[in-house]
Amino acid sequence: MKKLYFLFVALIVSSISFGQDLVITGVIDGPLPGGTPKGLELYVINNIADLSIYGIESSTNGAPAVAQEFTFPAVAATAGQFIYIASEAPNFTQYLGFAPDYVDGVIGVNGDDPVILYMNGGIVDILGTFVDGTGQPWEYLDGWAYRVDGQGPTATFAGAEWTFSGPNALDGCDLGDDTGTNAGCGSVFPVGTYSPTANNTPTINVGGAVTGLDYFEGNGPSAEDSFNVSALNLGDNLVVTAPTNFEVATDALGPYGASVSYTPDGSGTVATTQVYVRLQAGLLSGPYAGDATATATGATTQTVSLSGTVSPPDPQISITGGVGSLDYSFGAGPSPEDSFNVSALFLQADLTVTAPASFEVATDALGPYGPSVAFTPDGNGEVISSPVFVRLAAGLAIGPYSGDVTASSTNAPDQTLAVSGNVFGPPTNALILTAAFDGPLGGGTPKGVEIYVVQDIPDLSLFGIGSANNGGGTDGQEYTFSGSAIAGSFIYVASETIEFTNFFGFAPDFDAGSTMGINGDDAIELFENGQVIDTFGDINMDGTGMPWDYLDGWAYRSNNTGPDGGTFVIGNWSFSGIDALDGETSNGTAVAPVPVGTFSTTLSVNTFDTTNFTLYPNPNNIGQLYIASSNNAAMAIQIFDVLGKEVITETVQNGSLDISSLNSGLYIVKLSQGNASTTKKLVVE
Repeated sequence: MKKLYFLFVALIVSSISFGQDLVITGVIDGPLPGGTPKGLELYVINNIADLSIYGIESSTNGAPAVAQEFTFPAVAATAGQFIYIASEAPNFTQYLGFAPDYVDGVIGVNGDDPVILYMNGGIVDILGTFVDGTGQPWEYLDGWAYRVDGQGPTATFAGAEWTFSGPNALDGCDLGDDTGTNAGCGSVFPVGTYSPTANNTPTINVGGAVTGLDYFEGNGPSAEDSFNVSALNLGDNLVVTAPTNFEVATDALGPYGASVSYTPDGSGTVATTQVYVRLQAGLLSGPYAGDATATATGATTQTVSLSGTVSPPDPQISITGGVGSLDYSFGAGPSPEDSFNVSALFLQADLTVTAPASFEVATDALGPYGPSVAFTPDGNGEVISSPVFVRLAAGLAIGPYSGDVTASSTNAPDQTLAVSGNVFGPPTNALILTAAFDGPLGGGTPKGVEIYVVQDIPDLSLFGIGSANNGGGTDGQEYTFSGSAIAGSFIYVASETIEFTNFFGFAPDFDAGSTMGINGDDAIELFENGQVIDTFGDINMDGTGMPWDYLDGWAYRSNNTGPDGGTFVIGNWSFSGIDALDGETSNGTAVAPVPVGTFSTTLSVNTFDTTNFTLYPNPNNIGQLYIASSNNAAMAIQIFDVLGKEVITETVQNGSLDISSLNSGLYIVKLSQGNASTTKKLVVE
């Protein structure tokens, strides 16, 4: 995956360069977390009275220029000044030793995206071209680009005006602990060194070192890699010569040889181009290294370090990919299959893949499955990458299972892959979907659901949720809960936090992002151990215009109903009607508010006789709660807020409880005597 990078912007004021006073001089895509620092350097050649006539745009994935995305403030800039823009400040400051002048997301681009400088709305300078720069000579992924002295600005990209580190030149410069700096890196970004005075001396520029040119003995040459080369002010050809045991070419497909030559144009320029290099065939096993040289008359010779390894042809096995949890419910085995790939080189016998106890493998998803499978190598001892399917065997007892799949062959080191799965017991149905809502705030927020907790759940990660959008059918469990839950409490799941909190006055328990990006025509599924235990809406139908449509409104479950498994029972729900929340700013002031926290069910009352106790006054505005019971045994009282957080715990016996510390709102009171317990709602005014 590519890292995002920050561009350094230099403002160049040059009366020679079409009267422009600002020029891009450098960009870096750094080695610290997130590909930082990402920055742009600009150089000011002449005084600029009002910098706001300039702006920056970044173009991603080959898109054409549109318009500037960042405009400089209306301040003056002084000739000789460097200006820096970064996507963030802390890592920029650490790596380069000074803070950026401006922080803006316009520089949060990849090392394959061009950066454009505007003046008065017109393009005056550019780094890169309007294509995806991956593999292009100007790519600076995990590296940098820097302007040659006296060059630019130009509205058409000219690669010869730039020096490039080459992709991945900064890899490892984070020092492994994110404390790296530019000065300590093997490829130093030449920050602040640009001069507006052109250098007429013949000059050669080359990219960073090339490593990893590897192959197995008898299987050369290596795959090719490349480095960049460019030159200015040359009087004759630029020649790149490979060191012993390596070879170079001007094209990835060859032909390869000891050297390549580049003819400069009429101005003595060799535009930035790639030199392809590889380790020669026919070498014995061992390490190889040397310097490629770039030479031209009158120019200082430049070198590029090359290295690679020829490995002995020992039998070897590879496993690629991973396997998810292989689960099923008791009596419903085997689990669905998953797969990984195996490959091998230089084998002397079959490759055997063996499953651990309780698992089984096959070479085809449909089987047959068994304890092991075998692959026969070709005449060269190779097994090409091939899938192996694995599943948890049927007929197992309830519980977790794990072990290592082993790939083995004569004289080859074994390779293993960890697999695991579960046989789940019957669902507890400990959660019930009680509300779905599509709000009136920005972007149709808050969007989400309310879930009632029927019984204590020590491990909520057994449960999760998914949405079925526009009648497209189930997408399965898309979001998994965490933590624990208390019987009688409510769980709120939303697509975001800010607008949910603004509307309801409290934060959701879970921000599930796009999983809860529901509109009023989308269905919802609640899962336990991968099984659907409750459903709202028809997952195979777009709800627009249907009786259960809750667009800009809500649906709420009737008391003492649910959960309904995989079947939507519309009679168990009431509806606000579409657009019922239009124009509302908070649930508390809404004409038809979402009745959050009002669902109740006898499922959560165990054996406790609720007629034998009294909880009063309720609603409560006196700061004292009285609890009376016909049973004289001590009673444990726990009070939870709507987020499930315990706020009071006491033991009383036909007494009173001080609740003056509670803020106004809805609470859940859990009362326990002996082995029985029940929950009640408490409203504090």
